[in-house]
Amino acid sequence: MKPDFTIDADSLPALAAFVRVARHGSFTAAAAALAVSPSAVSQTIRQLETRLGVRLLQRTTRSVGLTEAGAALLARVEPALAEIGAATDDARAQRGGRRPAHCA
Repeated sequence: MKPDFTIDADSLPALAAFVRVARHGSFTAAAAALAVSPSAVSQTIRQLETRLGVRLLQRTTRSVGLTEAGAALLARVEPALAEIGAATDDARAQRGGRRPAHCA
């Protein structure tokens, strides 16, 4: 069986936003890092939770924490996004005839 690499177009940015919120523990700090409004980040996370059918973040008036499902997703998604970032960096390095940093 061939692997299915199909992904919803909104999933990668939403997952990246989720990782930022999880790491910063704040919608405001994540929004600043992403150069968008806290409202946009909150809406993105809410839509991601709706698509997945599970709550990822526990929100209170003072803090944001991971649910069990959120912690499990973060553990798998964060390394995958880092790998995607490294792969795109390597592709950019190829355009100038440079070897990727990890191959030097």
